[in-house]
Amino acid sequence: MAGIPVPDPVLQMLKHPDSNKVLSVVSDDGFPHSIVLGAVLVGDDGMIYVGEAYMYRTSHYLERCPNAEFLVWKGKDGYSIRVVAEGRVAEGPVLKRMNEMLERKNMHANALWAFRSVQVWDESASSTSGDRVA
Repeated sequence: MAGIPVPDPVLQMLKHPDSNKVLSVVSDDGFPHSIVLGAVLVGDDGMIYVGEAYMYRTSHYLERCPNAEFLVWKGKDGYSIRVVAEGRVAEGPVLKRMNEMLERKNMHANALWAFRSVQVWDESASSTSGDRVA
């Protein structure tokens, strides 16, 4: 099930290889756990996919609590996307596409995590910071 539509400027930033991307999840003790993301894919189904490469604790935490948040920014523009993990994908064309992207960084994903978007917030360094955009 796809989530809410993510506005196009946010999608473009999420897809752009030069934007900064962080995924935050909830650890077993209730604290945030954040990782830097090397690549993110947005599927035709509206799902957001992250390659499971070196995500040892993150995957464990997602199995226990599917609530997570992406922070993506480039320059002064930024957004947070609240998501729910819909599960782990261990095969298929999206995984193949992800590994083609990761190959450029000498990385490989054994699987993907699929996320459904539930809210999008403006986190830019501007007067619109803190506004909900979707």
